[in-house]
Amino acid sequence: MNLWRPYAKAMLTNASLWFWAVAFMAFWLAIGAFLQSQGVSTDRSAVVAYTTSWYAVIVLIGLSLLAAAIAGSIVYGTSSLAYAFRYTLLTPKGYLVSLIVGSAILGLVLNVVLLGATAGLFGARFSAAVLPADPIALLGVSLLGGVFFMGLSATLTLVGINHLGLRSSNFVGYVPLLLSFVLGNAQVYVALPRWFVYGSPFNDLTSLLYQGYSGATPSVQLGSSSLSLGWVPLLVGAVLWTGLLALTTLLLLRRIRVRQLEEGRQI
Repeated sequence: MNLWRPYAKAMLTNASLWFWAVAFMAFWLAIGAFLQSQGVSTDRSAVVAYTTSWYAVIVLIGLSLLAAAIAGSIVYGTSSLAYAFRYTLLTPKGYLVSLIVGSAILGLVLNVVLLGATAGLFGARFSAAVLPADPIALLGVSLLGGVFFMGLSATLTLVGINHLGLRSSNFVGYVPLLLSFVLGNAQVYVALPRWFVYGSPFNDLTSLLYQGYSGATPSVQLGSSSLSLGWVPLLVGAVLWTGLLALTTLLLLRRIRVRQLEEGRQI
């Protein structure tokens, strides 16, 4: 049973997701372009580094908001999934494949929209086109990012459902957002250890987005001349984390517990 089409359609028509992951992120891009750019040099390399740093972090945070929406869909479907796996043709593997395909499509759409917003807003601010150097690579990273955040969100949510109860879902659903905000911004302002960047999937994705947009080799501190990073270890790190989380999600789906939504009520 294949659910990726209705799943992707439901997410693409989710007004809340469009507001927070697209419109609100575009608002922050406008802040970066017109308010926080006053001291930025008009030198081409400085403009590209500044624009790309904002783009990479904002896309990462936008993808994490996609993860929050995925967490909500799993929480509200927990009882249905538990019974569907037992008494219908739907299997945990089939459901996971639907999540992967749907999340990859959503990540792609989100990235394309924010890519256009970045080019338009920063191009208007600096009166020069700041276009991505490798749009094909950016599309590939957005597909990978959508699947990674799906795996992270699903793993955390299913751990909560199976072991902590639904009351934990409100917090667990936003853990990817918190980690993305902290680690993404940390790489912009702090020279992180190279081993930490390679080992952090959040920073792997941020660095790959940076390289795809700017065409320059990313560094442990984005936009600076600090230690450079190789794209192969970054890609391998992101792929390994994505595969591990997908496998963990599958194992947790096979053991999903029946939970009543009333358990998630805070009062």
